[in-house]
Amino acid sequence: MYKLLIVGFGSIGSRYLEAINRINLSNIKVYIVDKKIKSIIKNCKLNKKFIKTSNNFQHIPHEIDLCIISTTCQNRHILLKDLIRKSKFKNLILEKPLTQSPNELIKLNNILKDVKNVWVNTDRRCEKIYKFIKSKINIKDKILMRVKGNSWGICCNSLHYVDLFNYLSNQDIQTIKEKSVLSWFSSKRIGFKELDDVKLQLKFGVHELFLFSRKKSLPKNLEVLIKNRNKIFYVKEKMDTFELKYKNRTLLFKNKPLSIKMENTIKKILLSNRSSLPNYTNSSKLYYPLIEFFLKKWQIKFPKSSKVPIT
Repeated sequence: MYKLLIVGFGSIGSRYLEAINRINLSNIKVYIVDKKIKSIIKNCKLNKKFIKTSNNFQHIPHEIDLCIISTTCQNRHILLKDLIRKSKFKNLILEKPLTQSPNELIKLNNILKDVKNVWVNTDRRCEKIYKFIKSKINIKDKILMRVKGNSWGICCNSLHYVDLFNYLSNQDIQTIKEKSVLSWFSSKRIGFKELDDVKLQLKFGVHELFLFSRKKSLPKNLEVLIKNRNKIFYVKEKMDTFELKYKNRTLLFKNKPLSIKMENTIKKILLSNRSSLPNYTNSSKLYYPLIEFFLKKWQIKFPKSSKVPIT
C-alpha cells in the first residue's frame, strides 16, 4: 500500500489529487490535511474509498511514501517541524515559494537536513523545450535570458526561471539589481503582497537573467528570450503550448496542466524514490538571494518587518 499525504488542498492541492487519480496503481491511500477541510469536502466530490481527510496531523500514518506540501509558504518551517514529529516520509515535494524570509529558510534547511528525497516543483528544467534549448547552448559563451510578462507574480514564480537559468548556465546567482522603481500591491490571496512594475537583473557569473513584470504594457503570455552568441531562442509560454522560434522555424511543444505533468512524476517517485524535479538543496541555495532581496525591498516600506508577506 502506497500512502500519500497532501497538506493544503486549495487549487494546487486539488491538481495533485487529480494527478494521483490518474495513476494506474490500485494500492494507493491518500490523506488530505487542510484547516478548511469541512468546507472542501462539502464542495468537492472525493473518492472516500481511498481518501481520508483531516484538519490536522493527528490521524495521519506514522510512515508516508510521499508527502506533498501545497500550502502557502507562511510559517512553512513550523508546519514541517510539526509534520516530522508526527510522521516519517520517504519522499517530499514542496511547492514554491519556499519561505517568507531568509531566517525562515535557514530554519527550514535545518529541519530538512537529514531528510532524503526532497524536491521543489519548479519544473521548467524538466520540459522538453528547455532540454532542447540546453542541448544547443554552449555555456562557454555568455547566455542572456529575458523573461517578460503581464503581472505574472514575480515573488511567487521567479524561482521557476532562476532554476531554469541555473540549469541552462550551470551557475548560481551572484548579484540581483533592480532596474526600476518597485511597486507593491495586493495579490489574489487576501493578506499577501506581490511586486509589479519590475525589472530585475540577475548575474550568474558572466551570464545574465532579466525578469520583467508590468501590469499592462507587456504581453499576457510569458515570453522568454534566450541569446547565446549567434543563437537566439524565442519562447512564448501559452496555456497549453510552448511555442519556440529558432533558426527561422517555429517548433511547438506541449505545455501540459499540472495534473497531467505530476502523474508520471508521482508514479516515478512511488516506484523508484527518484525524480527529475530540482532537489531542495539546490533550490534553497538559489532561493536565498531572492528572498533576501524581496525582504530588503519590503523593509523599505515596513522597516520592522522580519518577513515579506508573499505566497
